[in-house]
Amino acid sequence: ADSTYMPLQAKGAVFSAEIVPEGRAPTGWADMRAAYDALDDETRLRVEGMSAYHSLFYSQDRAGYMPSKQNESGGYDQYGYHDMEPSLRPLVKVHPET
Repeated sequence: ADSTYMPLQAKGAVFSAEIVPEGRAPTGWADMRAAYDALDDETRLRVEGMSAYHSLFYSQDRAGYMPSKQNESGGYDQYGYHDMEPSLRPLVKVHPET
């Protein structure tokens, strides 16, 4: 889901296309439910209780992008860049049936 790197995670995500090029677009989409279902039982049990830190700083730095504007306290004001510790999230999160 979007915003896993924020202190308060979004409940859902929306995927939409504002501009759709003709032909095959270089868009990536991963079906995480299908990926999880494809895991063998041993791997599922191993990852079930794991957690991971989610940091926009880490992923954006790896992509070669870091915000350039710092605020007075040396932090960043852009969305997703906060001065708190990285958010610890469960590696496997099951959406409750509604």
